[in-house]
Amino acid sequence: MFPVGFTGCIFPPEHRESKTMNKSSKAIFWVIVFFCILITFDQFLLRVEFKTGAMQVAQEFYLDFRHRLINLGGEPPPKSVEEVIAGGQGSVAPPSREVKTPRYLYADEHGQLQFADSMEDIPPQFRKDAQRMDE
Repeated sequence: MFPVGFTGCIFPPEHRESKTMNKSSKAIFWVIVFFCILITFDQFLLRVEFKTGAMQVAQEFYLDFRHRLINLGGEPPPKSVEEVIAGGQGSVAPPSREVKTPRYLYADEHGQLQFADSMEDIPPQFRKDAQRMDE
């Protein structure tokens, strides 16, 4: 019924190989197209400056995300606020303990409460009613 050497496929072996090669070529082509579109979108968000709107928010998010993604394994994040403030100044000074001076509370001529750092900051007519605030 079937000729000798029939493999169950109506296409000859060389045609089957070309179909497989054609599928692989299409997949590689679409991967290359995808990466070209991705690179174009990346460069668009890097180079175009948006002033307002949702695109500005999206651009800020993308730039922050891209910076964090590229710097994976790079410099460690700062451990404290003092390191962030110091920036690239080298060593970080330890947080200082300030000597707390008492603050004063008084009511002005309109009856509104006011704060002052010292008794000298309070107008003379309100000093007698000023109260020291202890923390």
